Amino acid sequence: MFESFFIQQALQKSTPFMSDDFLKKYKNDTILITGAGGSIGSKIVEKLTEINFKNIVLLDQSEFHLFKLKKKHFSSGFNYEIADIRDKRKIEYLFQIYKPKLVIHAAAYKHVSLIENDAYELIRTNLEGTINMFTSSLKYAVSDFIFISTDKAVNPVNNMGVSKMLAELFLKSNFNNKKINTKIIRFGNVINSNGSVIPIFLDAIYNGSAIEIRNEAVERYFIYDDVVAKNILNISIHDSNSLYLLEMNSPIKIIDLANYIKRIKKSSSIITITNLSKKEKITEELLNSDESIEKTNYLDCYRTKNSTIIDKEIWKEIRKEIIDIVKNNKTFNHKVVDSKIQHIDYLIEK
Repeated sequence: MFESFFIQQALQKSTPFMSDDFLKKYKNDTILITGAGGSIGSKIVEKLTEINFKNIVLLDQSEFHLFKLKKKHFSSGFNYEIADIRDKRKIEYLFQIYKPKLVIHAAAYKHVSLIENDAYELIRTNLEGTINMFTSSLKYAVSDFIFISTDKAVNPVNNMGVSKMLAELFLKSNFNNKKINTKIIRFGNVINSNGSVIPIFLDAIYNGSAIEIRNEAVERYFIYDDVVAKNILNISIHDSNSLYLLEMNSPIKIIDLANYIKRIKKSSSIITITNLSKKEKITEELLNSDESIEKTNYLDCYRTKNSTIIDKEIWKEIRKEIIDIVKNNKTFNHKVVDSKIQHIDYLIEK
């Protein structure tokens, strides 16, 4: 099971990054990366460093993350900016200064166990922050905007997934805008990312404590950060307004992963089974019921197609409801926020 998974991932890692095409399109331009100090953002920076790309704005709200990045990737063409994507005035100021042509928006809250009970912060960061980045991109003539999504946005059962679903819908409602290429990239869990399951298991093993599993049947999709970063940059070359799905292979049972790590670490840690929260699924999903996929020129990703055609006026209404969600969230009006989310569900199914 694991051997075939790692072989498949190794094959995906060996697929080349189309650096010549990338440099041809962006060599004289500036790229802005949000969440630049995170698992995905920092890996994208690493890929760009490998091809000697110079003009990058590395944006993160964490001074520590930027400090670590600067120690590793110091370059005269790298601009390190401490900023919060929720701060519209600061974001617009940075767009005015740097005039980026490609924006890769990776900043987000993602840890369900930590942030789940704070829907306010999830909506402010994952939704309002995304709207700020996109509207600034549109206003300041960005040519390509890439949004990093998650499989948890598909039929979401938790607030993190809902916030990402709403961000996806907002961007989809702007797919008909010809002034900017808007791309949504959806994938599952990134192996060894900050706070992900493998480092948690390793911490338990090193500390001699039990490895906790929510349910024996729980399984998740996994992918390497190197594969994600390469595909994000490949997709950025494409002139399109589309949602892309990265090749995820088969999902892996979390208990099998725990036993595998125990085996290679020669650990005697016990595995305990706890209770699966209502905010977690047994299996994550990669596609909504009305979505299908088609192959792209890149070996490891697909473009999604919607079988259900949503009318322009409905998209306009969805966009208005999403803006109202952001406004009501700022005043902690959770009842209105919830009712508007339900109304959006109704509009999509209509």
